[in-house]
Amino acid sequence: MKTQIILLRIAGIVSLLFMLFHLAFYKMFQWDTALNCLSKIDRSIMLTYHYISILITGFMGIIPLFQTKGLLNISLKYSILSMFSLFYMIRIITEFTLFGISKTSPVIITMCAIPMIFYSIPIVHKSK
Repeated sequence: MKTQIILLRIAGIVSLLFMLFHLAFYKMFQWDTALNCLSKIDRSIMLTYHYISILITGFMGIIPLFQTKGLLNISLKYSILSMFSLFYMIRIITEFTLFGISKTSPVIITMCAIPMIFYSIPIVHKSK
């Protein structure tokens, strides 16, 4: 169980790093002007989904970091950790299908693979 706790906490830290990175997107990509080419509805949808991803990555960081043992001791761990893992699997898939391969792809894939794998291990590993 100690290994699972460490893995979940590492995955939680990586998720919080993703949250912080997403918080910087608005200024980093100059969305105040860059998104003006979208219709008001499309811009609103884009920003709404962006805020939701910040919320989800924050949740995926806080729960494993501060409620690790509680998470491992409930039957919902399978659903919660599966969702967390699938989130990052989808991001890896979209790196290839939507964003295309770039010079930053290996970094993004690695940073997504770490939490995907670390959230998956407690699902298949039985606690003693």
